[in-house]
Amino acid sequence: MRRKGDMFKDLADGHGAPFLPGEGEQEATDAALQTRERLAMVEEQLKSQFTSIAAYAQISQHAVETARAEARADLDREKATILGLLERLREEVLSVGSPTPNEGRSQPSSWPSPTPTTGPAAAAVDVSVLARIAVLEDKFDRLSEQFAQVLNSQEALADSIAFIFEQQMRGSGWVPNGADATA
Repeated sequence: MRRKGDMFKDLADGHGAPFLPGEGEQEATDAALQTRERLAMVEEQLKSQFTSIAAYAQISQHAVETARAEARADLDREKATILGLLERLREEVLSVGSPTPNEGRSQPSSWPSPTPTTGPAAAAVDVSVLARIAVLEDKFDRLSEQFAQVLNSQEALADSIAFIFEQQMRGSGWVPNGADATA
């Protein structure tokens, strides 16, 4: 038969630590758990903010690339239109010497008539027409240069926006100093 004293084991370990912790230790444990929960919430918020900033960066990068592509396409279309008009004008001016049907196109009154002329009047018409073509070609060259300048300024603006955005991300700590924000 067992004695009553042998039925219960001594739960205290060898150092004499109590079974339940003291009030100070309990408060410290509660504070540590609350701090851990708050840190977990802050970590989740930071992750979501980083994800949204990365999404905004991707969207802005796509917008920059789209703006560049549209500017190039606009420049190419306008160049093609101007070249086509110049070629058509050149063909019409060169065909002044030979009678051709008007094909339903209306011509400005300042254009020479498509009827053939001879003598000094024909030479004067040809010189004035050639001078106008030269003026148009000069204007086309200046217009092409202006389009190229606009495209270059748009690209410079897009690059500066990307640079400012990257610097802002670096300053906020989102991108390490050795990393590239556009990657």
